Amino acid sequence: MFFIFLLAITQFSLLLNSIIAVYPKKGFSMKMIHIDSKESPLYPGDHLTRDERLQRLVQQSKTRVRYIESQILLQRNATHSMDPNVARLPVVYESAMFYVAEIGLGATKAFNQDNPLYPWKLSTTYRPVPCSMHPRCRRAMCNRDGHCTYFTRYASGSITSGVIAKEKFTLGFDTNEPERIELQIGCGFFQENFENFIGNNHLHGKADRIAGILGLGWGEGSFLNQLGAVGQGKYSYCFETFDYYAEPSSTYLRFGADAIIRGVGQQVKKTPIVVPAFQTQLYYLNLEDISIGTKRVRFPSGTFKVNGQGEGGTIIDSGTPLSQMYKDYFDRVADLVKEHFDKLRIEYVGSVDHFDCCFHIPEGFDITNYPSITLHFQQADYVISDYKANFFLKSPKIACLAFFGVDKKGRGTPHFILGAMQQTNKRILYDVMDLSLSFATEQCEVGS
Repeated sequence: MFFIFLLAITQFSLLLNSIIAVYPKKGFSMKMIHIDSKESPLYPGDHLTRDERLQRLVQQSKTRVRYIESQILLQRNATHSMDPNVARLPVVYESAMFYVAEIGLGATKAFNQDNPLYPWKLSTTYRPVPCSMHPRCRRAMCNRDGHCTYFTRYASGSITSGVIAKEKFTLGFDTNEPERIELQIGCGFFQENFENFIGNNHLHGKADRIAGILGLGWGEGSFLNQLGAVGQGKYSYCFETFDYYAEPSSTYLRFGADAIIRGVGQQVKKTPIVVPAFQTQLYYLNLEDISIGTKRVRFPSGTFKVNGQGEGGTIIDSGTPLSQMYKDYFDRVADLVKEHFDKLRIEYVGSVDHFDCCFHIPEGFDITNYPSITLHFQQADYVISDYKANFFLKSPKIACLAFFGVDKKGRGTPHFILGAMQQTNKRILYDVMDLSLSFATEQCEVGS
């Protein structure tokens, strides 16, 4: 099952709660609750059909691409001081952005929440950051008190703004003393247009428990880097295979000493995280080629490389449900998928609903005949062998390639986005200290 770490506009958004850790290894884990779980404040209810859930995945994937594009353009044009995301447990977690933020008591506008607003005036450890103390705070981002502020507009039209502050947080550990860490946070005093996904539960007779968004980009101000020795600059997760019918399960986001790949016999592979010439919190990788089964597409060298203007490139993003690819490149991949099934005398039926590459699967078709898909990253082959990660079974007789082609090229859109569905049953570990992404095949289960 896969999860999304973004605003709650996606099906897989996770709520973080119950921090557990073991000391003195300096590691801890956060339980992540699937947005469709009955434990989730965003639970949509039992009324969604199989097709409606699939439709949500499609829409969320497309929305996510627009969001990523807007963030790349914003970073490239440097039109804001930071990209904060809001928070207090439980929160929605965003994989690509940075900072923790809270809705502050006294906010002139905030989305509805049942939890009290953050009582910053009562905190003895809350300190607004002076403009002179923040490297990204320009004159236009200073308020009349000389404090650094932020302003961020999301692609959905949502707006959050407030003050950048330092605050101390305590992580509860299973043994020994709790760990206290100081974080730079965004304390929000004005929020607008969040009602579509945060703060609207009261309209349906449910509690509004979400107070913000937690970010985990790899910039110097990110939550991950601010954890210091506790986080060791790394985190990992493992997603279960998506199931149309089963109750969504929880998993864990693991930090520091907890973020390891330790399965017996697991073959661990590692590829560099690419540092683009422009400022970004997205995780770029160097994709060199793609194979369907044993046959390579043979893309020219540099096809998926990001340039200094933020155009192109390959990112891994757990906030995108289904992988996206520039249409011309997608068509070349789809051609090899068609060729594979043609040799098996499987009928190609073209587009079905929102999927561009679908096939008529006869009764009794051997699932081992579905092709694997290999992403040839720099120094590491990422093999997606599970057919449920590569194909959506639209019905017992129709199977569609679970990737999307994106028409536009350039601007802020990456050429390829490795989405959450194609990350299932793999332990994935981000390490910003040595700028690497490690992964290994693993049978991800509840609480992985």
